Amino acid sequence: MSDSKFEVLRRHLPLDAQIGYGKLKYTVKPRPHWGDNDFIRYSAWLDNTQWWSRSKLENFQLENLQALVKHAYENVPYYRRVFDQIKLKPQDIASLDDIQKIPLLRREDISKNLEDMVARNYDRSRLRLITTGGTTGKPLGVYQDKYTVDVNEMVYVIRQWNWAGYELGDRIVTLRGNTILRKSTQGKRAWWDYNPGHNELILSSFEMDDDHLFKYIEIIQKFQPSFIHAYPSSIEIFARFMKRNSICSPSIEAIFCESETLYPEQRKLIESQFGCKIFSGYGMTERAADAVECEQHQGYHVNMEYGILELVDRFNQPIKMPGISGRVVGTGFDTFCMPIIRYVTDDIAEYGPDICKCTRQATLVKNFKGRLRELIFSKSGKIMPLMTCLSLHGNSFVKLSELKFIQEREGELIVQIAVAPNYSETEVRAELQHELYQKLHPDEFVIKIDVVKHVKRTERGKIGILEQRIPIKAEYMDAIGNPCSNACTS
Repeated sequence: MSDSKFEVLRRHLPLDAQIGYGKLKYTVKPRPHWGDNDFIRYSAWLDNTQWWSRSKLENFQLENLQALVKHAYENVPYYRRVFDQIKLKPQDIASLDDIQKIPLLRREDISKNLEDMVARNYDRSRLRLITTGGTTGKPLGVYQDKYTVDVNEMVYVIRQWNWAGYELGDRIVTLRGNTILRKSTQGKRAWWDYNPGHNELILSSFEMDDDHLFKYIEIIQKFQPSFIHAYPSSIEIFARFMKRNSICSPSIEAIFCESETLYPEQRKLIESQFGCKIFSGYGMTERAADAVECEQHQGYHVNMEYGILELVDRFNQPIKMPGISGRVVGTGFDTFCMPIIRYVTDDIAEYGPDICKCTRQATLVKNFKGRLRELIFSKSGKIMPLMTCLSLHGNSFVKLSELKFIQEREGELIVQIAVAPNYSETEVRAELQHELYQKLHPDEFVIKIDVVKHVKRTERGKIGILEQRIPIKAEYMDAIGNPCSNACTS
């Protein structure tokens, strides 16, 4: 639906005027979501459930799993066919451990059976087809209930943000690949927008050269936000820009990051530049699992009301003990229109050993270590995670505005870089290559550096640290998070 003439006019006003308009408008009319009865009711419920005992949370999960499986068997052709093939009936799911009787659901299963996975008792007019971000391969399409999924998802987001001190209406900056639709006064696509409904300043993650980043600093200082919501790759670019230009951070209470793996090196750089903690989160477009950091930062609390998160080993057997890496498998309770049951991902994680100091008793994930597609292969076939072999604090990395690795053949790495202004491309190329060979053994890797104006992003503005074009197998999983092999020089 196109914007009204008044809305078009509003979006051309200066930022201060737009903020004033938002305050005036929402004194008489509730903001989107916040005044929604379902949002209010669900939020109040989640405020209570976060303090439930583990047994109460698990009983809730079992009841929802049984309801989802029964619904899928009775109304979804794909699941009826799969369950009948293995002679599984809904009543066979009598405990949470019985979930292991259900076959894993893979990306290719969804792609090949998309229409057969839609519940036949669902009104198709309620559904929308959305696609994943495509950072881990070909984008995947899934159907969701357009009237409930956004509200329900926002409730979980706000609960975590509350743990960081956020209150509805606080000023927040978003740097997450949003498409800026409005035009500037010069008729060009604008690099910022303001959402009065969420008191949100939206910045484009597609326009992150130094010229724009200086403007970002200026408008952020003018806006005076308390929080930032960003992709790790986008806020990392911002942090490197601030460091090389000796720019002091505006006063920020917390940064919220999800949608990409947040690596320890990235966290260290970002938190040091902004002078605040990152509250990281794990989720997926498929809405199969969700986990978030709390104010204690001891790991990720699985949102057990959201769904079931499992870890499985290379043989697809369940992992129960802490300290053992496994692939994330998710079952989403808000997927009745297209049930997502035991969806296996390429994300690698391990359970935490203890209950968090915050005393919430939900399952604790120690960390999300990365993705299978972020492994690299040496000439001799050794396998290692790229990020454990690199340091973002080297001299050359600060001189880069953007960076991405590509691997097409074993033992070869293409590094796309955008060099920051006032630095010699030749010198930065040589310096970066030297630093990389300090980590990756020259007998095992040939490194080619391509200088580009901008590193290519996905449609959602993500860069991703590595574009791995070599096929990845589940048995490579143990390489994630392990120390560098002797294909590394340190």
